[in-house]
Amino acid sequence: MIKLTKIRAGALQFVLFIGAIIAVLLMAFVMLSHSHTLFNKKTDINIELIQATDKGMTRSFGQSLEAGKAWSLPEENTMRIQTNVEKSYWGILEKRAVVSKKGKLMFTKIGLVGHQEVNRFALYLQDDNRPMVIAGDAKINGDAYLPERGIKMGNIQGYGYTKPQLVYGRQWQSKSRLPELENGVVGQLKQLTGTGYMPTGDVINFKKEAIVKNSFQKETQIIYGTVVNLVDVSLTGNIMVWASQQINVRPTANLRDIVLVAPKINIADGVTGNFQALASKQIKVGRNCTLNYPSVLAVQEARKFEKDNNTLKEPSFIMESGSSVLGMIVYKKDKESKGYGADLKIDKNASVHGEIYCDGSLELKGGVYGSVLTQSFISMENGNVYLNHLYNGNINSNQLPIAFGGLVFVDKPVNQVMKWLY
Repeated sequence: MIKLTKIRAGALQFVLFIGAIIAVLLMAFVMLSHSHTLFNKKTDINIELIQATDKGMTRSFGQSLEAGKAWSLPEENTMRIQTNVEKSYWGILEKRAVVSKKGKLMFTKIGLVGHQEVNRFALYLQDDNRPMVIAGDAKINGDAYLPERGIKMGNIQGYGYTKPQLVYGRQWQSKSRLPELENGVVGQLKQLTGTGYMPTGDVINFKKEAIVKNSFQKETQIIYGTVVNLVDVSLTGNIMVWASQQINVRPTANLRDIVLVAPKINIADGVTGNFQALASKQIKVGRNCTLNYPSVLAVQEARKFEKDNNTLKEPSFIMESGSSVLGMIVYKKDKESKGYGADLKIDKNASVHGEIYCDGSLELKGGVYGSVLTQSFISMENGNVYLNHLYNGNINSNQLPIAFGGLVFVDKPVNQVMKWLY
């Protein structure tokens, strides 16, 4: 005979409670395992997206891209990732944005691109049917493209050239025109410095002690003015400062990756930062400035109307003693102007680590660690003008890192990321 035992209700509740806890733990374990699996899959996809963007940027270097139109990278992976590359410009530098997508996941990388030169020359001097003269403590270290009439020693104010070699490198014959910059670069410089240009974007109120940061994945922010004084401000990223007359940059301004556009741009003594400055009349860089890579200082000069050829013209670009630019300096003009003197002047103890492109006369007393392309040299000493003379200037292409990405030419397309943007 089976004896019935009465079980208290509290015991049954305890059993059910324990069962519920076990069920919750089992469910949590299943969800954790499932989440871990999904996380691993998402991580794998993100890694593939990052690799696809890098591959897209590299593959795009071999393509002829049109600004504003996307180029699609052929799918070569099992995850069916779609990668598009779009070309645009920031200032006069080419910008490429790479976007890789897989379902709702997306990864974007934006970079400024330029040309990396493996066998960089030191000098390209346009052939104007006259020889180049080297004098004083000048030195050319690297290969040089020179006029058909070559190079010879000279003497200025009693200082002759005393080194055993005229060029410390190979010599080639130059042509009657400088190598042509890429059409997009030329077009950008003309457009941005043209009289009818007005930038478009999100206009922001500019005031003293402002701190403004703007991503390159957002709309460009614009600061307008007649004369803009950049003092006690911090501007970073996708920002353009435009003035109808002049921009003055003071040493208390912290400028990073922005673009300045005005007829005249004055960079005061002691300024540091990295930015692009584009002018239609003149750029002045004061003493002891440091403009980091990849800074660009460019003048697209409209035609001047001097009275006659005996008028001394003020240089359109002046870089004073003690200053250093890591990047590119460009001078271009629409037509020949009257008057004499330098169009681009680099003072003694000033240095350029990168490239100088001068579609005019260059007075070089400082040092260039990279390449110089110029229509002619000029030296102004004690009221005397010495045409096609390099006096005390130093050009050394061997001291520029091979990873340097610089100006893009018609026959030398982009092949290097200069800087990744944010």
